[in-house]
Amino acid sequence: MMCNLTVHAMLACHLFGAPLTVEDLVSGPADAPDCAPAIQRAMDDCGAAGGGVVELASGRFAVRGPLEVPDGVTLRGQWPGPHYSSLNLGTVIDVYWGSGQEDGPPQFMLGESTTLQGLTVFYPEQRVEDIQPYPWTVQGAGTHLNVIDCTFSNPYRAIDFGSHHHEMHYVRNVYGCPLNIGVSVDQCTDIGRVENVHFNPNAWTRCGEPNAPTGEGTAMLMAYLQENLVAFEIGRSDWEMMVNTFSYGAKVGYRFYDSPRGIRGATNGDFLGIAADWAVTAVLVEQTQPAGLLITNGQFVGSPNSQAVLDIAEGHSGVVQLTNCAFWGPHRRVVRNTGPGQVSLNQCNMVQWDIPGEGVPAVEFTAGVLSMQSCVFRQEGTHIALGEHCVAATVMGCQSPTPLVVESPDGVPVELIANIVTRR
Repeated sequence: MMCNLTVHAMLACHLFGAPLTVEDLVSGPADAPDCAPAIQRAMDDCGAAGGGVVELASGRFAVRGPLEVPDGVTLRGQWPGPHYSSLNLGTVIDVYWGSGQEDGPPQFMLGESTTLQGLTVFYPEQRVEDIQPYPWTVQGAGTHLNVIDCTFSNPYRAIDFGSHHHEMHYVRNVYGCPLNIGVSVDQCTDIGRVENVHFNPNAWTRCGEPNAPTGEGTAMLMAYLQENLVAFEIGRSDWEMMVNTFSYGAKVGYRFYDSPRGIRGATNGDFLGIAADWAVTAVLVEQTQPAGLLITNGQFVGSPNSQAVLDIAEGHSGVVQLTNCAFWGPHRRVVRNTGPGQVSLNQCNMVQWDIPGEGVPAVEFTAGVLSMQSCVFRQEGTHIALGEHCVAATVMGCQSPTPLVVESPDGVPVELIANIVTRR
């Protein structure tokens, strides 16, 4: 029979030797009682009863060790929505262990058909002056791993659905300020979904806690993110679906790579409405499957540290297709491709490039196949530069304020068709 347990009701019954109310568990000082054993006992009992829901009341719960969510169990808190201004809302898990243990067990290990929902997870001992690695906040293995309606205020690494083989992960309505990795997907052999995930430094800087970065601390945090944060990384995933995701200030907004793990390979999938603002590299493509990486309605902004907003690496041999995407910001290049794969840019809006005035092109292809249709270049300069290892390029129906400038060495097949100068 399925169970539906409420932790604060059970505590007075049998989880501890003496009655204990939810108020006793609400944390504040670092010496608050450890709630992890009670929460784990409630989840184990629920799993043994066939699965169901363990519900945490509103309040702050100190935990001093990892938790495992058994198969078929949902751990659910009270989450009124994203709340940057205060953590004294809903159910907050204050993590008081794991500093310096990057490879330690995750705070929450999800099993088969499990869900983490309605929780805020906070690390009170993390300091921007001396950021320490912590284990993953969430990790999972199996089928149907779900993280829904959660805030991860300042995790070192947030969600790991990659270290173990799994299928059909589902991540929806997640907010936070991860410091090293936000969402990691790998070894997924059936369609996974990531929806409405928003990573922004505000999740830590505006939380109102004593360790929230302010003033110079905010600048330190931004510098750290520019040097360390990969907001989303996707290795082997068959037909990944990602919708309405965002990151601000990351070193890499979206990384697509060839997995070296047990279930090897890269990804193919649909990525709709994804965005990365003020990134060193908004989209880094190391490898994709032949079926292709399809990005539609993306918005990408490079920071002053950006060499290329979309950077396609030398080893890439797959397919990348971008449609109706916009690029702007104080970066150098919009697109750089050094791999032999095929890249298509359709109806893309390239607002700025070469902001430092170094003479670099908007689109630089030293290799591979380029196909551009109906794109808009909104400034003068070198629009496209091709290298001697470029296989072919077709540029059709593009617009620019001055005649399109395409630099190409002899011997590279180039077709320029119906490109026009826009009226001033």
